[in-house]
Amino acid sequence: MNADLLLDADLAEQTTDADSTFAQRHPLQIAVCLRKLMAGQDFVTVEFNGRQIVTQVLDVDSRNARFIFDAGSTQLDNSALPSARQLIFRSLPGGIRTEFITLNANPIMFEGLPAFEAAFPTLLHYVQRREFFRVQTPVLDPYIASGPYVDGGSFRLELQDLSLGGVALKTADARFGALESGTVLRNVTLQLGSFGTLRLDLEIVAPRQLTTPKGDLRFVIGCKFVQTPGLAERTLQRIVTQLETKRQRLTPRG
Repeated sequence: MNADLLLDADLAEQTTDADSTFAQRHPLQIAVCLRKLMAGQDFVTVEFNGRQIVTQVLDVDSRNARFIFDAGSTQLDNSALPSARQLIFRSLPGGIRTEFITLNANPIMFEGLPAFEAAFPTLLHYVQRREFFRVQTPVLDPYIASGPYVDGGSFRLELQDLSLGGVALKTADARFGALESGTVLRNVTLQLGSFGTLRLDLEIVAPRQLTTPKGDLRFVIGCKFVQTPGLAERTLQRIVTQLETKRQRLTPRG
């Protein structure tokens, strides 16, 4: 068992280039990070034996240092997973890189559906390196970005997160899969709920795509504001502060 734990730690160090400052080792710290993935319903990729599934964390048991994650979309991968020697978990919720390794997982039923249960990792890397603090935007009443598309037409996308420096947009619109870093979206109107609207230029800095558990393709477009006038910056500061305050009130403690 000790050899397994040492192997787990070695693999975690090899799999990430994160500074050791960001390595969570205490089970309660690891539980907090896993609960954040669960609360945000963030997608997590699990790599094993040349395969990969996209999953979500369903439950975290800090008392027994175990967690449950959803089964993948294909039966072949789900059947192969329990025999895997190592499972490498990676997620990027809101730009916060989360990586860890477990040695195995057991198939179970969770709330009547197939899932897997695994022990907490001995190390979990939770790395946030940003110029600006970002907050997730409302899901039930989403903020909207709309404006002219780069080659004609228009777009209307939901915001995934927001900061003083920029936004992340999410969409299933295939046109955004072709946009590269450096592309500027001009005269974008940000509809920010009760805070009103802002009109700003957005420069694409981090376009990426992901596949949902159902196999659907989604695009997440990280953008920075080209310029932020004083009034806009003050509005953004109020929004970020209020959203983060609300999130902290709703986040379970422990």
